[in-house]
Amino acid sequence: MEINSGIDLIEVNRLKNTYKNYGNRFLIRIFDPVEIEQFNKRSKRAKPNFLAKNFAAKEAVSKVLGVGFSQGVRPKDIVVHRKYGPPEVELKGEAKKLASRKGIKKISVSLSDTNELAVAIAQAIKN
Repeated sequence: MEINSGIDLIEVNRLKNTYKNYGNRFLIRIFDPVEIEQFNKRSKRAKPNFLAKNFAAKEAVSKVLGVGFSQGVRPKDIVVHRKYGPPEVELKGEAKKLASRKGIKKISVSLSDTNELAVAIAQAIKN
């Protein structure tokens, strides 16, 4: 069994300002409808950190896949579900195909934040 790791750190204000400037166009380009629904349920105060943590998770997972956002892998292809318990990662499109080709069985992600920063660590378990 092999484990790959990826990490990403992002400034919360970067995502806050991007959303402020581009609104729903930004959300639709980067996030899955499930993530947008989760975002819309957050308070105004919690929304920037939600965006930052989910974006950091997408970056960390793309690093685990070994391609970043290239070779057809888009941020929307990496969906972060956050309900109860730890976040869960769902892969779609090219991200799902790439993970399958690389023998990745499961990807777990851990998220954390402060008022200024959000961080995500992803680990993939391979055959």
